[in-house]
Amino acid sequence: MNDMKYLILASCVFLFACSKSGKTDEDNNKVKIDTTATIVNQIVRCSRLYTTEYKIHKLVTHADTRRLEGKVLSVPVSLPLTVGDRKIAIPIDVTVKAYIDFSDFSAARIQRSEKGIVVTLPNPKVIVSSSKIDEKGIRQYIDLTRSRYSSAEVVAFAKQGEDSIVKHLDQTDILKSAERSAAQVLLPMLHRMGYDESQVVIRFDKNPTPTNVESLITIEQ
Repeated sequence: MNDMKYLILASCVFLFACSKSGKTDEDNNKVKIDTTATIVNQIVRCSRLYTTEYKIHKLVTHADTRRLEGKVLSVPVSLPLTVGDRKIAIPIDVTVKAYIDFSDFSAARIQRSEKGIVVTLPNPKVIVSSSKIDEKGIRQYIDLTRSRYSSAEVVAFAKQGEDSIVKHLDQTDILKSAERSAAQVLLPMLHRMGYDESQVVIRFDKNPTPTNVESLITIEQ
């Protein structure tokens, strides 16, 4: 599967703009007008093609328990106190978008032959476009001896929740979904240039591993 480099469509025999039904050289030249440069120009017009959007809801929780710490007969002791607890639950909504960056797309990513056309796209990237705290949904459980969580603490806990979402994006199908969507956008364009759907292979640079998926993710400020 790795050798296939995320092949979206299977490559089939390409008839190279003519069939055996008697098309003339003039007909062939009409298709050949669609040069590699033309395809590149059509693709780079997208610049940044947003293909997938996820809206993720997460409940961030935090518990703050007071403890009695000290030593008994030189032995360290840490015991939770029965009073002084405080807890908080913070709902957050995070919007994540996947896109293909075509800014550096070039003819080197297109291979044309009598058998068909292969287009190698850059790997999808992911951007966290927004992160919102549901202020009305926040719940605090505070002991009478404790103060409420501050706004700064709430924001910090929400940021931890956002970071957790980003860290686990490799466990979702957002990148594969972005690849499928990109193929669905490009196929009609290539079809208008004279290529049959069965004559096109769209693939991506490489299969990101869990260790490098995070490098494809940015946080929009």
